[in-house]
Amino acid sequence: MFVKIVYVRRVGLAALACAVTGALAAPAAADAAPQRITLDYSKGRCGQTTLMAHSFAPTTLEITTSNNFTDDAKIDMNGARTALPDTYAAQTTKIDLGTPMPGAIPFKVSGSEWPGSAGTGCEGWIIVA
Repeated sequence: MFVKIVYVRRVGLAALACAVTGALAAPAAADAAPQRITLDYSKGRCGQTTLMAHSFAPTTLEITTSNNFTDDAKIDMNGARTALPDTYAAQTTKIDLGTPMPGAIPFKVSGSEWPGSAGTGCEGWIIVA
């Protein structure tokens, strides 16, 4: 009988510890500082193809477009397509990524499909760790 009470007490304390830990961790994750990751797109090319982000934090992808001479440049990501501006000067397009889970988010930036257009765009990943 003594052994059973010891096990019940240990299980009860373990459950209480898990509940307290979860209660303390949840507000910390909810209050995580927002992060912004950046991608440069100029003359039909991306500055980098691998971007890094922290998981469980509100995330915004900021794409700075410059020297983009086509009106049909776009980024495809998570099944959504966002147009990029036709501009000489730098302009920033913001995409809200929500609060990503750990993993990898593929993206594809493409410019004009007309022959002779500068650059070919790029394909890359946002690595969320």
